[in-house]
Order: sequence, then C-alpha cells, then structure tokens
Amino acid sequence: MVRKQLRLKRQENLARGLRSVTEQLAPDMEVAIVAANKAYAALGVRYALVGALASGAQGRPRNTDDIDFLVGDEAFDRSGIIISFKLGMPLQAGEHAIDPIPLPVEEVRHRLLDAAMNEPLVDTTLGVPVPILPATALAFMKLASPRAKDLGDVVEMIQAGTVNLRELAVAVELDADRRMVERLKSALAEVEDND
Repeated sequence: MVRKQLRLKRQENLARGLRSVTEQLAPDMEVAIVAANKAYAALGVRYALVGALASGAQGRPRNTDDIDFLVGDEAFDRSGIIISFKLGMPLQAGEHAIDPIPLPVEEVRHRLLDAAMNEPLVDTTLGVPVPILPATALAFMKLASPRAKDLGDVVEMIQAGTVNLRELAVAVELDADRRMVERLKSALAEVEDND
C-alpha cells in the first residue's frame, strides 16, 4: 500500500501558501500571524508554524481560530524545576490564541522535529517570511495526535503530494508509540479510497 502511494507527485514546497488559507478565515488572522511571527523573530527563538494553518498551506485549508507554533528549547527559561515561557513570548494576537508548542521530550520525536524546525519551508505570501514546518514532519507530528481532524490533515497533505511517504514511514517505525503505525495505515487507506 505504501509503495502505491509513493507514486503520488511529491513537492518540497507549499501546496497553497498561507494567504490562500487565511483568505478563508477571520479577517484579522493574517495580522495576527504576522504579529506573532515578528514577536518570535525579535526574541531570537527558533519557531515554525504548525497546526491547521501549516497543514492548510500544504494540503487543504480548514477552519481554525488559533495559531500554533512549534518552538525551540530556547523559548523557555529554567530555574531549578520551574520552566517558564521566555519573557515576551506571544500568547495572543487580537482575538486569536497563539499556542507555542515545545519540542517533545521523547527522543525520536524531539530529534525529528528539531531538525525539521531548523530547515523550515518559508512562506512569503503574507508579506513577511513565515517559517512553516515541512509537510513530512508536520504529518509525523499530527499522527501522534488522537484527534480525527489531525488525521484528516495528514490525508489532505498526502493527497496534495507534499508529504514524503518514505521518510514518514521510517519516522513512524522508529517512534515508540506503535499506534502511529496504525494511524498512518488508516490515513493511507483513506487516500486510496478517495482516489
């Protein structure tokens, strides 16, 4: 089944771009993304857009109200056992929640997502460079979630041809959570059913 799906046209770029995603959302979403992006850049924190906005730019847009960013370890201050957000970390822009998501603790996930965040796709359709987690790493991150909408995002990115299925299958096999294998099989079956 994986081999058949590998014949899909793969791209190493965005399927749609952020502007095409935000045009379907609240009118102030673009302003909020740009403001959050500027705040992260000013802090010198590594970050990449993830969540529904990132998967929409690399698959098919869906409705969302929040803005999710994967952030590097430097986004946090540590004092003994206390971990806090670094001063100035954006948590809201206008009416939109900004969710900074730390790198996972689990070794395989941390290594894969950290590497992907260091080589993001860069979208400029909003007038500023916005780093976006590449589709393969984003699909891996979404397969770790039990939510149906995240699995749907994976299906949409595979159908758009933005996910490297070989790389994704290898990453899923290395992950400690065996449920990810079943979720990937489920996503591929849905893609096959939709063809």
